[in-house]
Amino acid sequence: MKTNIMKIGAALLAMGLCALCTEARAQTTMTTRRGAFTQFVPSTETLVVRSDANPSPLRYVVTKQTTVVDVSGAPVAIDQITPGVPLSVHYTTVGDRLVASRVVVQRPLIEEHATTTTTTTRPLTHDEKEAIEEQREHRKDAMKEEIERRQDALEKAKDALDDDDGH
Repeated sequence: MKTNIMKIGAALLAMGLCALCTEARAQTTMTTRRGAFTQFVPSTETLVVRSDANPSPLRYVVTKQTTVVDVSGAPVAIDQITPGVPLSVHYTTVGDRLVASRVVVQRPLIEEHATTTTTTTRPLTHDEKEAIEEQREHRKDAMKEEIERRQDALEKAKDALDDDDGH
């Protein structure tokens, strides 16, 4: 009888852990919003975007994990985006902050010369390449840590069940 109660308790604990994992994922729902680039404030790492849907501009926190790309997926330096350029911001809400994970510039960056319009591209600098690689490594490490955390939780639940079988 005691063994059955312990098994039920361990099973409930495992279900609770699964529910917590599901709840944590539900709280970090990814949202996408379109708007026009207004400015980037380097001192606060804040991207300001104005949209037709909101009368006041929205402020997104930009982190080391935030990727900024054009529609083809090529990296874009955030300081090269000109005001008014349309973009999409993929973000999650963390507390009262909007944290950008990906910013997609919707049209090529344009440089105007008199009456001629040309699209300019340049190769990535060494620092930009390193920053992109650092972002990939950080995401990879974070994913490994999450997998290890979940494996530890499963092992603990399994050990609890095994302990119950022995008593």
